[in-house]
Parts: sequence; C-alpha cells; structure tokens
Amino acid sequence: MHIRVFTFLLLVVAADVLAQQNDSSVTVSPAAGTAAREPAQSQSPQNKALSSNTDRSQSVTFQSLKQMDELISLGVPALALDLLEDEQKQRPEFSADWYAFEYKRILMLAALERWPQLIERSQWLFDTAARERHITRKIRLWFETQQVIARLQLKQSEQALEQLQHLLWETEAEHRDPSLPVVWRRLVIRAYLQLQADDDARRALVRYQLDYESEQQNIDWLLLQAQVLLRTKRPQQAIQLLNKIQLENAVDVEALLLIAQLQHEPKKASRIYQQMREKLDGKLLSRSARWAYSYVAYLAAKMMNDQNAQISNLESMLSLGVEYPVFDDSYQVTADDLWGMYNEQGLLLANNNGLLFGNDQQWQKLSDKLLKKEPEKALALNTALVLHTSDFATMQQQHKTIVEIIEKRKNGLELINQLYLHSDKVPEVNVLPDEVRYRLVDYALSQGDYHDAAKIMKSLEEPPPGKTLFDWRMRKARVLILQGEYQGSEALIRKTFTENARITREELDRYIQVVFDFQTVQQHERAIRLFDIVSLEKLDEKLKREIYFWKAESYFSLQEYDRAALYYLESSRAVADAEHDLWGQSARFKAGQALMQAEIYDDAKKVFSDLLLVTDSDSRKAIINQNLQKIRLLKSTVNSKQI
Repeated sequence: MHIRVFTFLLLVVAADVLAQQNDSSVTVSPAAGTAAREPAQSQSPQNKALSSNTDRSQSVTFQSLKQMDELISLGVPALALDLLEDEQKQRPEFSADWYAFEYKRILMLAALERWPQLIERSQWLFDTAARERHITRKIRLWFETQQVIARLQLKQSEQALEQLQHLLWETEAEHRDPSLPVVWRRLVIRAYLQLQADDDARRALVRYQLDYESEQQNIDWLLLQAQVLLRTKRPQQAIQLLNKIQLENAVDVEALLLIAQLQHEPKKASRIYQQMREKLDGKLLSRSARWAYSYVAYLAAKMMNDQNAQISNLESMLSLGVEYPVFDDSYQVTADDLWGMYNEQGLLLANNNGLLFGNDQQWQKLSDKLLKKEPEKALALNTALVLHTSDFATMQQQHKTIVEIIEKRKNGLELINQLYLHSDKVPEVNVLPDEVRYRLVDYALSQGDYHDAAKIMKSLEEPPPGKTLFDWRMRKARVLILQGEYQGSEALIRKTFTENARITREELDRYIQVVFDFQTVQQHERAIRLFDIVSLEKLDEKLKREIYFWKAESYFSLQEYDRAALYYLESSRAVADAEHDLWGQSARFKAGQALMQAEIYDDAKKVFSDLLLVTDSDSRKAIINQNLQKIRLLKSTVNSKQI
C-alpha cells in the first residue's frame, strides 16, 4: 500500500492516542488562564466547576470540528483549514479548546501534504508554549511524532531517525501513552529503509516482533514487514505475510506479492511477464494500476534478460506521469534508467557494426538506414553517440533524431518531458530543437508545471513559428506571474512596450489578460501601473470602458474608494448612448458602493437615485433601495456624532 496511506493511518492512530490524553488529562488552569496541565486525582470544588465549564465548551468545539470533518469529506480540506484558523483565534491560546483545533490543524496539514508547514507549526508550538504550563509532556510527544512523520515524507531520514531515538530513549514511560512507542518503533523501521540500512531495518523488525503481538488485520503494517523481508532477501516469508491480506482490487498488494514471487522463484519470470501483458494490453486501467503492472513486467523482463521488454515497460511507466509512487522508494524508476538502457543497446549495436567514436558520418549513415524500418534501434544508436560525444553540433543533431522518433509515439511528448527535464543525463535543455522546446512549454503549462515551463522558456530567445515576439513575451510574463516572479514579469512587459510603439488589437487582448493575472494574485498596484502603459486615446469605446472598469476594481481592492468610484463612473459613460445598458448600470452601481465606502454619502445617494430611475428589474431596484436606506442610516450616524 502507498506510503502516504500508511502515514495517514499512523497519524490517525497517534491522534486517537492524543484524543484519549486530551479527554482525560487536559484542563484550563485558573491561575494561568491559558495553561494546559494534568489535574490531580482528586479535585477541589473550584476545579470541578472548571471541568464542568470545560466540558460545555468542548461540546461547542466538537460541533465545529465535526463540520470541518464534513468539509474534508467533501474534498475541500483547504477551506476547512482556513475556517479552522478563524475559529481557533476565538479560543484562549493553549486552552484545551484551542488544542482541539490545533490537533485538527496538524491532521489537515497532513491531509493536504503540507509537510514543511506541519514541521514549522509544531516547532512554533514547542518554541512558544511554556513547558508544563502551556503544554504537557504527553501533548508534546504527539506533536513530535507528527514532525517525525512529516520528515519521513520529505525524505529527511537522518533527522527523523535522530528524533525517534530521542523519543524512545529519553522520554519517561509515565509521560507517554503505551501506544506511542509502537508507532515510533514502526517509524524507525521505515527510516532505516529510506536510509538503505536494510539490515538495521530487519533487526528493528525482529525486536519489534519480540516485544509486541502481531497485528494480522493491520494491512499497512503487514506491507511494511513484507518490504523489509524483500529488501533482506526473504521473499518466502514476505509471500506468507502478503497472502494474509484479503482485499479486492488492491493493485499494490497484488503487485508486491508478484515481486516477492519473482524474487523467490526467478524461473517464473516468463509466466509472470505474460500475466502482466494480459492485464496491460488493451485493458482500461487506472494510471497507478498500469504503473504497478508495468513495474512487475519490467522486473520480470530484467530476470529474463530481455532488454527490449525492459525498455518498453520503462517507457510506459515514465510516460504515465504518475504523481505519487505506487510503492515506496524501494521500487522506483527514473529517466536515467531509461537513458542507461538505450545506451547499452546502442553501444552493442555500434560494436556489432564496427563503429568508432569520432567517425560521426558512419554513425549517421547507419542511423538513417535504421530509421526507415527499425526506429527503436536508431533511437538506441543515437543515444549511445549523444552520451559519448562532446561536439555540440553532433549532440544537437542526435537529440533531434531521438525526439523525432519518440514524438511519433502515443504519449511521446510526456516521455520526452521526462527524459529531458528530469534526468541528469541531459545537462542543458537547449540541446533540444527549438520546435520541440516550444511544444514542451505547452505541455508543461497544460500540466501546471510552471517551473519546467519557465526553465524551457529561458532557453528560448525567439518565438515559435507563427507567433510574434510580443505574443511570446506575454506568455513568458504569465509564466513568471505563476511562479511568483512579479517584478520580473512587469520588467519584461515594460521592455516589450518600450520596443513596440504600436500593437494590434489581438496583442492588446493578450496583454490585458496578463494584467488580469496580476489582479488575480492581488498585485493591484502593478496592475494599475500596467494599465497606465496603454494610451486610451485611440482605443475603441468598448475597450476603454473595460479598462476603466478593471482599473476601478484594483483601486477598490486597494481601498482607494474615491479613485475606484471615479473609474467606475468613467466606465459607465465611456460608450456614447450606452450609459443605461447593463454594463453602464453595473459600473454605476459599483461606483455608488465605492462612494459609500469612501463616506461620500451625498454623491452615493445621487448615483443610486439616478440608477433607480433607469432600472427595470424589480430585484435590482430592491437592492438599490437597500443601499439608499444604508446611506440614510450612515448619514444620520455621522450627523448625530457632529451634534
């Protein structure tokens, strides 16, 4: 099962442990006001009353937290986290009520996989809460456990192991729930696996099995044990464990069992390979299932010494673009693996044909011959040459041939993306032909991978065929915004306008879209500056009123309400004889609202009153009358203060 699922279950287990601690041991200290402490066995009447009050506040908290659970189940955990922060601020800091929200915050950060934030938030608590006054030892241990889990997710294995050793060796038994060491010992095993310390992982597992009863129903624990056994060459024991898992459609369990069978009986590789091909060929599968079966087929092909099958399955896995690994780090493939396989085949082919490095013409002649009937061999041959030459011109030519071969395949662009942007074998993306880089930019943008898009764009000075330099720079500007490089984006835009005295209407539309992007990321001052670059004198009336309106929106967001009102009004009357159309009415309504915010009530009343005379919709009239009523109330409040 996926490591993320395993970790989440550990989080839940640890949360249950902490919930028990919280229900039984945390109250609010009357002396400290916001302190969390463990009460004595007997309580004074004062403390009993305090506990009763705490119970009532906990019931309110429970309802609120339950609502957040519902939001998480609806698939909007980020909204739940945002609401949680507002709710938590209303509770006394470090009170039991406050902690209930803090636990939920940590679990939501884990659900959102915001591991650095989880570590940072936990550390903030340790640095801020006074020991034994604001945070008990038991509560601190829970948060430290969450830090360890987050560090393992971030592959900070050594730090996680060091923290776990501290928790196991230096915390007193009376201050920790008996369930926590169980969690820590399992995390130690996972840390050793990440560090490739397989023998240490095995020893830790044996000690664990001696100290604790086996949990036959805990699937994640069984899977972790199986991985340790496989890493330490005990496949038969792994098979026995995995056969205990009774799950339908559990692709990860099925695949891990097949991997164990391959390790135990390599002679079955051919049969298992055929089983995987039957599952993969012409079947509708999820991407993770296709990846898992392809991985098993790849391992079987390695045991069969079938290089072509290995390459085919490697290509399939890399082309899938699976965001999260199906297994942990023990079973992964990279673009470097595929380059290596291509290289092996290419060198063998070159040796069989008596080719020597340095005689590029001979290599090219054989490549041209193979391209027609055996493009896979041509791909391998060109890879061998490109990985062993230092001549840039030769390198570019061979890379061009490689991508032309791959691009003809289904999902070819995805594979090119992996080979050229996620491999140490390709030092610079500029070895690719320009036209391929342009297509990779579009691919990266379609996948939301703005880092890759920006990396490629920086290697391209000229626009793609059919596009102007203006269009290309506007695209670059948008990518920079998406990366958060606002200053660089604005500088690029200004440079472009300095070099272009005139732009077409289509170019202006693209430019305005970039300014909209600045507004979207709340960069309103930049948006206003960029709107001011464009001279409005020769623009048509409809475009003028759009720009006036969007400038007004930015001023309104900056709380410069008087300027916002000015531009809303300019927008409403920019088109002759159209002041009373729906756009004009909307702009005037917004102007009235801005004037109210600016406390210019007489002008606001005039705008709304005039608007009321030309509005046909009863619902809009009702809203306008509501605003007029607000103005009367606000004016009366001002007048009473003056008296």
